[in-house]
Amino acid sequence: MNLEQPGAAATLSILCLGQVHAASFEPLAAHLTRIEQVVTTLAPQIELSAARAEVNRAIDAAAHDWILILRERETIDAPLAAEIAESMRGAGARGFRIRGQVFYAGKALRLGARAGELRLFHRRYLLRRGDIGVQGTVVRLRNALQSRTFESPAEHREFLRAHAVPHSGLRRLLLFLRNARTFDPNTLRYLWIEAAFDHTPA
Repeated sequence: MNLEQPGAAATLSILCLGQVHAASFEPLAAHLTRIEQVVTTLAPQIELSAARAEVNRAIDAAAHDWILILRERETIDAPLAAEIAESMRGAGARGFRIRGQVFYAGKALRLGARAGELRLFHRRYLLRRGDIGVQGTVVRLRNALQSRTFESPAEHREFLRAHAVPHSGLRRLLLFLRNARTFDPNTLRYLWIEAAFDHTPA
């Protein structure tokens, strides 16, 4: 296999979980010479370690050695695109964690700090079993993936009524109290609506 050198990378394969449109990562085109979309059948919110065989097959099918995993509804803005390209061309880390920033009704949700998943890596150093990991240094990028959820509470409720099962009033209250660790009104509204429904598949 003709492997690219991590320090000179200008090409990238994007593993798409769910429906990922080219507009979601368009800012990368200003920094890279070639970008490939690898379409998978994986659900957008699946835990990567739970579908390790499918993830490995998708990585093996990719044309380029630098891999980025992108989930449905996630977008890459200009600062993150520049940081991704700079990180790929650097000679240090072999993998990069990228945190997500979720937006609801046009505002950022305050759901607590998250370390972020390993989303960008060179497949030469990929560990093939267990959780997604690499041999070598892993660094967390400064910028975040932006994820758009619902444009309004009404859209949120309509979606859940069509795809989830309602909870009892008591269970809703208990779930809300467990998860409500902020005073941000937009986040509290999101959590209150979420607590009313069970997302577990039948």
